[in-house]
Amino acid sequence: MDASEEKIVTSAGMGVPSRRSRMAKMVRQVPISVRKNYGLVRNPEFWIMLPYLAKCRYGRNEFNTPPKCLFVATHHKSMTTYFKAVLRFLALGLNVSFEDVPKDVPRPGTRVFLSTHSRTPWAEIGPYRGIHIMRDPRDMIVSSYHYHLWTNELWVHVPDENGVTYQEKLRAVDKTEGLFMTIRHFIFFSREILDNWDLDDPDILEVSYDELMGEDRDACYARMFSFLGLEGEAHDLGVRLMRLFEAGKRSRVSKDKPNERSHIRSGRSGQWKAELEPEHLAFIDKELGHILDKFGYDRSS
Repeated sequence: MDASEEKIVTSAGMGVPSRRSRMAKMVRQVPISVRKNYGLVRNPEFWIMLPYLAKCRYGRNEFNTPPKCLFVATHHKSMTTYFKAVLRFLALGLNVSFEDVPKDVPRPGTRVFLSTHSRTPWAEIGPYRGIHIMRDPRDMIVSSYHYHLWTNELWVHVPDENGVTYQEKLRAVDKTEGLFMTIRHFIFFSREILDNWDLDDPDILEVSYDELMGEDRDACYARMFSFLGLEGEAHDLGVRLMRLFEAGKRSRVSKDKPNERSHIRSGRSGQWKAELEPEHLAFIDKELGHILDKFGYDRSS
């Protein structure tokens, strides 16, 4: 491991997030949800999907055997919002429970879940089949930097011991230092998870962000749900949901032109090449080079 011995810490405040009332959450969340999904209700596929969803839910399906949990494990800025929508509707169609699990284990009885930071202790959840979504860490860092400048997520508004929040710090510095802050934050929260990730687990299929954004993504969708053990209408439902919730069909995301105020700023891979400076890349290669090697990404040097 090439990482330095000095512990790298995040600039984020580590206190307890302030509580928001249900109304306050709605006031913040509704406009965000509208932006994320503004194109969905205008898409004929959405309305065609609803009766098919009901048919799957109330028709005969064989999902109740074998008793395995199905999950998708993601990382920050690696299609988490996308898979949350897909899995929620998939569970609805399969007539089973869904859960969003930031860490620890899902509740007893949960059959489909999203591991939003890939922190789930797999040995504690019993039999499972899952998908792990991996994106180039450098693109995750660039996407995170732009997102953290404006997001309403609670953690970026938690003050540190001096009363300053992460977002305030990020806005107070230039882009060069802001990207360094984001790199350190990524190292603090994600390096150990990726370091310890088991690429040889036969019950977890590795799927890259690039595959999901590529021209052959339909084949990738089919492979994913076959791996999860879904057949017939259940398999077809999963693939159709993946198509339905593709970012370009439900929000203002463009593969080539970034939208600075969108949850999904850009769908383009390799955007780090235009945004990270040589000193950023040197720092990443030093601290995360072994992670790039492990997951098959070329180093910048």
